[in-house]
Amino acid sequence: MKSLLTLGLLSCLVCFLQAQNEPTPDHLDIFLDCPTCDMNYIRTNLDFVNHANDPAVAQVHILVSVQGTGSGGALHQLDFVGKDPFTGDRITLDFQAEATMTNLERQEGLVRTLKLGLVPFMAQTRMAKQVDLQFKKNNATNAPTEPLGKGKKPFDNWIFEVFNNLNWDKESLRSTVDWRYGLSADYVTPEWRVRIDPSFYYQERVVKTDEKEIRSYRRQNAMYWSIVKSLGEHWSVGFFNNITSSTYNNVKLGVWVSPAIEYSILPYSEVVTRELTLGYHLGTLRNRYIEETIFLKTEETILSHYLDLQFRLRQRWGDVNMFLQGSCFLDDWSRNHLSLNGRVGVRVVKGLSFNMGGSFRIVNDQVSLPRGNISLEDILLGQRQLATNFDSNLNFGVRYTFGALYNNVVNTRL
Repeated sequence: MKSLLTLGLLSCLVCFLQAQNEPTPDHLDIFLDCPTCDMNYIRTNLDFVNHANDPAVAQVHILVSVQGTGSGGALHQLDFVGKDPFTGDRITLDFQAEATMTNLERQEGLVRTLKLGLVPFMAQTRMAKQVDLQFKKNNATNAPTEPLGKGKKPFDNWIFEVFNNLNWDKESLRSTVDWRYGLSADYVTPEWRVRIDPSFYYQERVVKTDEKEIRSYRRQNAMYWSIVKSLGEHWSVGFFNNITSSTYNNVKLGVWVSPAIEYSILPYSEVVTRELTLGYHLGTLRNRYIEETIFLKTEETILSHYLDLQFRLRQRWGDVNMFLQGSCFLDDWSRNHLSLNGRVGVRVVKGLSFNMGGSFRIVNDQVSLPRGNISLEDILLGQRQLATNFDSNLNFGVRYTFGALYNNVVNTRL
């Protein structure tokens, strides 16, 4: 028994001596993984740390995940993960960027949140004696707030946006006019989400040849709205409606109505860093066509349903985005549509990363194709939809970074 006790005391003494001999860092090396950050601004205002060019050499890896909010702003979740000698230290902070903020105000808010998150790590270095915290008192901020439900304004929780984009390209023998305009209105609370999005598009193309002048037009109008009710951390239900007209799709008037249900396999509260949802829509589509279709229809009603699976993941090693959707007509399952979209970005080893993405669609539901031949001009100018049973695309890239491990210099000169 005495020998075991002696051995235990010796072990504790060795651990204590090792802890005492472990050097205290005299600086802090960080790696900021933030796709929306202005790195020049960040480096200028976080000049008391070393900014690593590779996460493998950083003592603190900061992963910033961004999720849009219903008010038109963005929720930034900052995950501070400690590495040697801070292994096991981890904190998470949130920064809410409002829709009315300028880009400078967003960057200021991010820097303020970054400084707060770095304090626990700096406190374990020799930098601690140089750190001084200040608290700005604000009587208005500290004043009691009104009880919930009182003093609300008519448009609380609503955000509106009006957009207009006009583009004109002109050459000697051809010209193009593109005009997009519309409105979006969003109402968001923890229990409800409402979207209203009318949009309009007009395009005119002119091509001159030695023989004639070719003019083509493309118009597309849409009125979309939806209402979704949250039923907890995993379930939600909704109702969707879309009214469209499109010369490209040969639709004079199309009305789509669909109730839907969604199940989130992961809790909705984790949506910023990971998301896995399964949704089901059952709806009816009423179409009136500009020209008679290849199925000899000038109007028809279609009952259809579709299932979609979405997966999003953002981690220190990279990110994954996948979307799978399958649909078919209820009265004819041979008229179906299957689409797969995905993108994967992975950091393989120090300095080396790759990304790959693409999409593939099986198309067997083009019921709006016009009967007869499409003019060569419309085909070449892309003004009419063409028959196809599939489409696909693939892209990939590789990036390798080497050289200096740290670079805190900001230089924006020519």
